[in-house]
Amino acid sequence: MQEKYSLNEQALRFIQEFEKNVESGKSYDTQELVAIFDISTFNKEQFDSYKKPKNSSIWWALTRSGKWLMVKKGTYIKK
Repeated sequence: MQEKYSLNEQALRFIQEFEKNVESGKSYDTQELVAIFDISTFNKEQFDSYKKPKNSSIWWALTRSGKWLMVKKGTYIKK
């Protein structure tokens, strides 16, 4: 049986791991982060069939992380 994964949970885990290697002041837009997430080990095949877009989960993860500021809609800078 295939294991079930939560897209939001995996996105948050991805952001928490990703931000360890990002210097303060570096900015990314959500599409860049989705592209990086897509090639990461946190992305699961089952997410490709979800109706919810991945950028929503990346946004959710960025806000939960507490280490990112929105500079304009869709663009975030690491504190």
